[in-house]
Amino acid sequence: MKIFRYKNIIPAVALAVASLGMTSCVGDLDVDNINPQQVATPDYDAVLNKVYANMVLTGQTGPAGNGDLDDIDEGTSSMIRQLWNANELTTDEAECIWGDAGIPEFNHNSWSDNHPMMKALYYRLYFGITLANYYLDQTVGSTDAGISTKRAEARFMRALYYSYLMDLYGNVPFTTKTSTESAPQASRTKIFRFVQDELLEVSGEKGGSTEVLSDAKVYNGNENGYGRANKAAAWLLLARNYLNSGVYTGTEKNDSAKIYAGKVIDSPYKLSTEASGSYTGFQKLFMGDNDTNGAQNEIILPAIHDGDKTQTWGGCLFLIASTTDADVLKDYPTGTSENWGGNHARKQFVQKFFPSSEPAAGTPADVSAEAKDDRALFYTKGHTESISKETDFKSGFAYVKFINRHSDGTNPKNSQFVDVDFPMMRVAEAYLTYAEADARLNGNKCTADGLAKVNALRERAHAATLSSCTLDNLCDEWSREFAYEGRRRMDLIRFGKFGGQSDYTWEWMGGTKNGTPFDKHFNIFPIPNSDINANTTGLKQNPGY
Repeated sequence: MKIFRYKNIIPAVALAVASLGMTSCVGDLDVDNINPQQVATPDYDAVLNKVYANMVLTGQTGPAGNGDLDDIDEGTSSMIRQLWNANELTTDEAECIWGDAGIPEFNHNSWSDNHPMMKALYYRLYFGITLANYYLDQTVGSTDAGISTKRAEARFMRALYYSYLMDLYGNVPFTTKTSTESAPQASRTKIFRFVQDELLEVSGEKGGSTEVLSDAKVYNGNENGYGRANKAAAWLLLARNYLNSGVYTGTEKNDSAKIYAGKVIDSPYKLSTEASGSYTGFQKLFMGDNDTNGAQNEIILPAIHDGDKTQTWGGCLFLIASTTDADVLKDYPTGTSENWGGNHARKQFVQKFFPSSEPAAGTPADVSAEAKDDRALFYTKGHTESISKETDFKSGFAYVKFINRHSDGTNPKNSQFVDVDFPMMRVAEAYLTYAEADARLNGNKCTADGLAKVNALRERAHAATLSSCTLDNLCDEWSREFAYEGRRRMDLIRFGKFGGQSDYTWEWMGGTKNGTPFDKHFNIFPIPNSDINANTTGLKQNPGY
């Protein structure tokens, strides 16, 4: 089966939705059979494609018009867009100038249980789980070729969606079957154990499993297998969750995090290091041809985009357009006509690269050269470093990491919608996971082994190597390497630098210019009040809401 570069709907299948007490019901995924004399045959490969496509697409007909989720704005329901908002705007990396409902609350760490964007993300993640559950229910006993591997993929994707729910919302409704009954609530620890057990089974780490992912292998975007989860994806998600186990369960599992990160590092996936023309190996990870330009050697799980066939106002178009305006495009074309001028960088993020002085005015190429770090992709011309006016895009530098240009000079497929595949998982995460676990196991300082992993990333970025590396160094290195990839909140929480502390602050944290600490209960988002009210099993809201 190929993961197609276009949306696949579920043809002629009566989808039994896993009722989670949603007042916003899952939209109709069925396709009417126009021939009344023909018996419809379910296309389960299309269902599995939709399980994957849920990461990018929001509906059935393109960027808008037939959304997957009823009663929720289709553009708002984009998984990547809302993961980004929840994990970036709430942190020291980004702020948004827009006044859309929910954005100021993200910027100022002051949301409540009726936050519209966290409601949309909650239902989007459960929509993916519902699709996976449906696929698994319907393929029990199937003798189709490759079905055991495909079922392992569906189980992996369900585990990925539950991992996000566990991280964001804590104690959430839990079900592994499609049903008309409300799903009962499970503790964060129970979700963690379920997810890790599933990943151990589908990766073949548990003996006796009959549903196992394919071996780790690199494919490019023109080959079957590209975009499908394999054992390396399961190992990396295991490592990610084990690294955060102290947050999720109260018990650290750094030894396990290090083991599974090591498996990824030793896999066929390797860091993207080779430049193409003026584009560095790092930049190529976030370009319109990142499925074929060599970046596919690092990207373990891409969320596939195609400018013609997967059009959405979320995904990588959002990441490009929201971080640029017309003035940026004059100097630094991004390969799309869209430029919305919304998300700009907070000063504390800039200072990860320029700790003692501001960079000169320039394009990302100029500024990264000045920083002597390929990852410092700031556009500073006409911008100030500090965000003195929250509604002004030029108050604060632009950070232009994602672009729709092709590294070989060819044109993108579409002048508006983008080809950039979003790297849901890439091998660099294994390097930093390994290093952090190593430090936590050795008095909060990397051994030579862990230090080598950090320096491998710095060498790739043409940055100076470190002679030693503490946890504080690692917290900053996570930001330099993974800024604007939708994970910063998780890292700050793990390092004790988010809610419930006053040692580390950033501009407009808590709603004040110099930053004000906010309460620890904001480390978990609230379960949407709509689900609290509708679920018949008696969901309990997270503390503090």
